[in-house]
Amino acid sequence: MNRLIVAAVVLLPVAAAAAPRSEDLTGTVASGLRKKVELVYVEKAPGKFPPPAQPAVMNQIKNTYVPRLLPVLVGTSIAFQSEDPELHNVFGRADKKVLFNQGIPPKASATVKMGEPGVVKLSCNIHREMVAFIPVLQNPYFTQPDPKTGTFTIKGVPPGSYTLRLWGEKLTDEEKARAYPVTVGGSKATPNPELASR
Repeated sequence: MNRLIVAAVVLLPVAAAAAPRSEDLTGTVASGLRKKVELVYVEKAPGKFPPPAQPAVMNQIKNTYVPRLLPVLVGTSIAFQSEDPELHNVFGRADKKVLFNQGIPPKASATVKMGEPGVVKLSCNIHREMVAFIPVLQNPYFTQPDPKTGTFTIKGVPPGSYTLRLWGEKLTDEEKARAYPVTVGGSKATPNPELASR
């Protein structure tokens, strides 16, 4: 049975009037999923999260996207760069919807803003072997687990109840759809829950 094991570190309040403190959410992806999971993320969190001022970078080196996985916050701009001597075409789509189709000449760059949540798949119409993924997330609470041990830490999660999700290129649709509820902080925190698939 595939499981995701999660532990929330509980911090006791210093004073009753103190503001709730953010905590680190730690856990382990169970061995049955470990080799397929590339990203663990909080599906939704309250509040608005401004994107970083500086663009994230997706490079093209020797006909390969680098990095192959680039998780970002909604509203983040991506600078598509090329260190290759030939023309590339950055073709981005989510599900069956084409989001952008941008030519990148040798040693040039172009910037595209990620406006909606979802997973953007990148390809190149010129070099069919080029593939990469940009998960565009609603909040900054995400991380890439250790591929060998499955352990992960999502930093600075405010107290509350959340749903964790997994993403990986090799996960089935059913595995991507699984929800893992967790509670962070205070007496309602879920210490060392074992979250199993149904």
